[in-house]
Amino acid sequence: MSLIMKRMWPVARCSVCQAACLNRTAPTSRRRGFGSTTTRPQQKEEKPLAQVKAELQRHAARLDPAARAEFETLSHEEKIEYKAEDDAEEAHFNTPAVQTRINAEVSSAFSEYLKEMEEPRQKKARFVPGIMAMGEEDEEGTGEDDEFKQDDISSTAHANLGLQRDIREYARIAAWEMPLLSQHAKPFVAPGADRPLRFRYTTYLGEQHPAERKVVVEFSPAGIPDLTEVQRNKLIKLVGSRYNPEKDAIKMSCEMFEAQAQNKRYLGDLIETLVTEAKDPTDTFEDVPFDFRHHDFNNRPKFPQSWLLTAERKAYLETVRRESNLLEDSRVQQGLLIDGAAQIQKASLAATVAANVGDAREVRETRGARGANGATLPIAGVAAARARGRAAPRGRGGGMGASGRGGLGTGAWGGPGTGAGAGAGGRSPTWNR
Repeated sequence: MSLIMKRMWPVARCSVCQAACLNRTAPTSRRRGFGSTTTRPQQKEEKPLAQVKAELQRHAARLDPAARAEFETLSHEEKIEYKAEDDAEEAHFNTPAVQTRINAEVSSAFSEYLKEMEEPRQKKARFVPGIMAMGEEDEEGTGEDDEFKQDDISSTAHANLGLQRDIREYARIAAWEMPLLSQHAKPFVAPGADRPLRFRYTTYLGEQHPAERKVVVEFSPAGIPDLTEVQRNKLIKLVGSRYNPEKDAIKMSCEMFEAQAQNKRYLGDLIETLVTEAKDPTDTFEDVPFDFRHHDFNNRPKFPQSWLLTAERKAYLETVRRESNLLEDSRVQQGLLIDGAAQIQKASLAATVAANVGDAREVRETRGARGANGATLPIAGVAAARARGRAAPRGRGGGMGASGRGGLGTGAWGGPGTGAGAGAGGRSPTWNR
């Protein structure tokens, strides 16, 4: 409560006496004090100068910074008058009558404030923008949407209907209006010698793009009329790296301006300036050599013309191929042509038959060499069968014989595993490992 009273006190003070609300920053001559009258006041006893200055300093210390800054700019007499007016104002507000009125105003303002606090606050109706507002402020005042009464289709269906309308509209244009454009068709006429400049534009079919404003112009120095050889050379030296010596063409572009027409106009003016400078006989630039270091010459190796097949060479090659085919056919018919695949297959079949015959012979000899007690005697047939590679599938020849029987076996690498063995104490089988 005390805080509210303190805030209301200046309001009540100003309402009681408007003279107290005078602007403190106004010039002193325009301010009217509370004690000023139409008659000159009686002269008071003059105080010593040191005492007056001390009072003025104490008064300045009580002022706010802005008023203090203004107070310091006044002269000594104006400071005394300023202080007298402030003292009169303070004395006025300290009178009982004024204090009573101020207290009454504060009490009245506080009562009104309490009444406002006690009154129930009315909640404002929440405004829901309609679909036409699209989440933004409803500046047109369309208001909220009407209640849906199941008598319309959804917004998605409306969008589909709009799409169908657009498709039908363009279909009608393609069927009825576009054929009429053929009446305005004009035959293509290639540009002649009077139009040496070739401009190129870029469009993105209605879409905004930074490169849409770019305009490129290309022309040949030989196509510019009324230029001598010396003037053409000067023009080439003026354009510098924009000249292509292989194509004998000058290419320039511009995209400084927003519109294509502005960029095209700039290129046209630039070419006109270059031609004017080239025709200037003051300096022909004949002492300046050509500089084509900016261009990379594409030196592609060309196929020699002498290597191309002539009609005579093609006929000769065709004759040689025909004779070679006839000779091969005759060899096949006479049986002189050896078929490599057939020979390999024949050799493989012979090796398989020999291996089967050897296995059968080993079985017969082994059965006939059994002793009385059923033990198998070492015979040459077993050694021969194992030497053929049956005991060593990978065909490694050479090795030590069996312990007690063997001797040193010899053989060779590779092949179907052939080898021979010899034993010191008799004939023994050789293991090819």
